Amino acid sequence: MKSKLAALVTILLILQALPAMSKVRCTPVYIFGVSASFNDSIVYFTDIQILDSAWIDEKGDLLVNRPEYSAQLRDYLVGRGENNRTCFVSFALKEKDIQKKFQKLQKQFNGSKKSRKAFDVREIDDDEFQFDAVKPDPSLMADATIVEKASRRVEKSKQKKQQGTLKDNRPQQGASGSADAPPSMPPRH
Repeated sequence: MKSKLAALVTILLILQALPAMSKVRCTPVYIFGVSASFNDSIVYFTDIQILDSAWIDEKGDLLVNRPEYSAQLRDYLVGRGENNRTCFVSFALKEKDIQKKFQKLQKQFNGSKKSRKAFDVREIDDDEFQFDAVKPDPSLMADATIVEKASRRVEKSKQKKQQGTLKDNRPQQGASGSADAPPSMPPRH
């Protein structure tokens, strides 16, 4: 009787813990960063970048290890002599969504003609700073094949960057393209 009760309790505890374990998936996302300080009026914006192998928590579509992406931007700015800055990142799975977020924040810090805000908005180009994908804690990854696929995607992307065959997602200027064209999302695999 005691062994049946112990087995039942064990099964119930396992079943209760299953929904709490979140699944993560590796997918391309759009991301940009913002940095501000309480000591000065300078606000830094990175360009919108595409992370081809970011990890998303499927339970709430949240970027896994988000504080580490903010820390990458903070560390870059500390290296430039900009200390004591508050950094955060914003991301989206769709280009349209990230454009809206980016424009809303730009408008907020730039102000309008009626109410001019005293912020000095500066951009950080892709040539200066790039976000690097951060792998999640292995305990979050339920399936080893997910990790293998993500590792292959990262390696393939690195090879293309080294060979110079990776598509440049920044707007092209010239007769064939317009400077206002948004970056295109790579195909999902």
